[in-house]
Amino acid sequence: MASAPGLTIPPDESRGPTLSIVIWTSTAIATAFVALRIYTRFYITKSQGWDDAVIVLSAILNLIGASLCSASIAHGVGRHIYYISDEDMTKALYYDAIERAPGILAYNVPKLSVVILLVRLMGNARRHAWVLYSVITVLFITSILAISLYLGRCRPIEHLWNPSSSAECLPDRVFDTVSYFCGAWSAFTDVVLAVFPITLFWNLQMKKSRKISLMILMALGSIASVAAILKTTQISTNHAVDEPWDAFWLTILTYVEVDLVIIAACAPTLPKLVGKAFVRKEEVSENSRYRNFTPIFRGYRAFDSQSESTINMHRIEHV
Repeated sequence: MASAPGLTIPPDESRGPTLSIVIWTSTAIATAFVALRIYTRFYITKSQGWDDAVIVLSAILNLIGASLCSASIAHGVGRHIYYISDEDMTKALYYDAIERAPGILAYNVPKLSVVILLVRLMGNARRHAWVLYSVITVLFITSILAISLYLGRCRPIEHLWNPSSSAECLPDRVFDTVSYFCGAWSAFTDVVLAVFPITLFWNLQMKKSRKISLMILMALGSIASVAAILKTTQISTNHAVDEPWDAFWLTILTYVEVDLVIIAACAPTLPKLVGKAFVRKEEVSENSRYRNFTPIFRGYRAFDSQSESTINMHRIEHV
């Protein structure tokens, strides 16, 4: 690609290999967590549900997005634009365009899995479930709007991967405004899904250390909110002159957020697997921590026991 007159051209470097390593490493870890979750649900707790189907869907979307991103990297993403041929730039932009839908949905679908899990744990005490439903509904509406705006902002659509062609497009600020709102709401959703379990389990009649451990496991998604916030600050790099190079952190943070959300959605389902793998047989037969944990879930009432606010502990045992 030709450079502008008087512009200092940077050396021919590429961040593509680094992008590939980070994306596929984090994707592999997240996929492993999904596999462990499914194994636990089907063979240990035997308590599979719709939240498992949703998390598998998110893993599939994540793999599709990572594969399309790799295709973009193969055609120049991560490299300075001045050294990318027009043909490669067109292909890179094409793969980037079709990656948007699975990429955006990949970090939303795991959050739906968390919502389903939390509602499931609430049993009949669902007075505040509307908070979860409202937050996740807004998230999906804004995400679908962002996907629609991106794919429909130019007519003909081919202009997305062939910018030199003539087309009628919406102003960039329209798509950017929606993108900023999506990023902010995504971070807000992570915080809500992290705080809600604390309010849900605060009055459980169980040992304090165990209660805290349970709440921490359910609140791991708050880490993803940090990635979501940082990612949102990088949205402006979509309009940089040297976009394939400058969008490095935006791409990294996008996939890190997705994988953190998937990991956070799977972590609360794994304690039984960890206990089965590491607790010694003699401890299990006598008075092991793992066995001591079990009776807690035989049934209980919160300290402010009211029939409508009783959480089904048997459900928590089989998370």
